[in-house]
Amino acid sequence: MATKTWKIEKDLCRCCHAEGTFDNLAEPRTFLEKEEVYSDMLRECLDLDIPPVPGELCAITYSICNACITRLRDACNFKKQVQDCEQRFMTLYYKNAIQGLNTETVVKEELEVSIDDNHSDDDIETIVLKKEEDDDDDSFMDRDDDDDDMSEDFAITKKPTTSMKTRSKPKAKPKAPPVKKEKPQPQPKKKAEPKPVKEKKGPVLYDDFTGTFDEAGGKTFTCNACGKVFGKRGNFSQHYRQVHLKQRPKLRGCRFCDVKVSPNLRAFHMEKHGLPAPSCGVCGKKFARPSEVLSHQRFYHMGEANYRCEPCDIGFMKNSGLQRHMAKHKSDKPFKCELCHKSYKWRNNLRTHIMVHTNVRPYVCKVCDKAFIQSSNLKYHMTTKHPNDD
Repeated sequence: MATKTWKIEKDLCRCCHAEGTFDNLAEPRTFLEKEEVYSDMLRECLDLDIPPVPGELCAITYSICNACITRLRDACNFKKQVQDCEQRFMTLYYKNAIQGLNTETVVKEELEVSIDDNHSDDDIETIVLKKEEDDDDDSFMDRDDDDDDMSEDFAITKKPTTSMKTRSKPKAKPKAPPVKKEKPQPQPKKKAEPKPVKEKKGPVLYDDFTGTFDEAGGKTFTCNACGKVFGKRGNFSQHYRQVHLKQRPKLRGCRFCDVKVSPNLRAFHMEKHGLPAPSCGVCGKKFARPSEVLSHQRFYHMGEANYRCEPCDIGFMKNSGLQRHMAKHKSDKPFKCELCHKSYKWRNNLRTHIMVHTNVRPYVCKVCDKAFIQSSNLKYHMTTKHPNDD
C-alpha cells in the first residue's frame, strides 16, 4: 500500500491545518495598540504548548490563520472577564458589601414576668407564661386527655377577659362516638378510551423519492421530481422542501445592518462589514461554515476519501457521489424517451433531450440573440463567435 504524503506549499495553521499566508506564532503582533504573542496566548489561556519542529519545516508550519486568531483572542478576553468579575465579587464579599434577602427567623426569648392586678389590659398583652414546676402529682394526674398535646410554654396573644390568677381551665368536650362508615360498593370499571396520538415534533420527512440499495448495503434517495440523488433522507427532505415546495429557511438578521439573509449566505454577507468568510488557505475558495473548509481541505488537498470506486480508484466524500459515478460502469440506460426511444443513464440527460423535441432554448446570446438548450453550448458560442465581448 502506497504511503500518503502531505505536500505543504504555503504556511500551515497549526490550529486548523489550513494553508495560506499566515502570521508566525512566536512573532509579536500589535492589535488595538496592544502587543500579542499567539504562542503565549495559547499557553496562558488554553494551557496548550505548540512547539516548532526543527529543519526546513519550522518556518512554514509554525503559523496561525486569521480565523483562529479571532477565536483565540475571544477566548483570552472571556477568561480575563471571568477573572475580573470573580476578583471583584470576592473583594465585595469579604468587605460585607453584598446584601441579600433576610430570610432568618427571629427567636423570642422567654421572660419570667410577675403579674399584678393593677396592670392594665395593654400591659399584659403578649406575655409569656411558664409552667409551674411545683405542681402536685394529683393535679398532674387530673388533667384531661386533650391537654397532652399542648406544649409546656405557650404565649397569650389576645387580651384576657378575666383575672390571670382566677382563670379556670376549659373543660374537655365529650368525644362523640365513632361513626361507622359504610364501604361504597365498587362501581363497574369503564373502558379506557384510547388517547389521541400526539404529533411528534421535528423535521417533516417527505416520501416523494425512490430508494435504492447498493452492493455494500448503503441506501440512496433519488428525488422523483428532479432526479437528484441524496445519501440521507434528511438531505432529500431539505431539498424537496426548499426547491419544490418553495419553503425557504428562515432569514437571520445582521447585527450591523437591517438586511436579513439565509444561514448559508450569512458568512458572505458579513464580508461587507469587514468579517472574512471561512476560506481555504490553499486555493482561496470561500465557504459558509468552517466545517466545510476542513472537509474541502481533507478531500481536495490531503487526499482523504470516505468512499472509493474500486474499478477506477476515484475517491468521494459522500455515498451519493459514488452512486452517481457507478452509473458510468453500468451498461443499462433506464431513462428512455417516449418520442424517439433514445435512452440515457441519468434523468437530467433525458430532460435535456426532451427540450430538443419541445424546442425550449433557455440560454440566449446577448450579441446575436441565438438560443441554445445547454449553457455549455452558449459558452462555446461566445468563445468562438464573440471572443471580444463579455
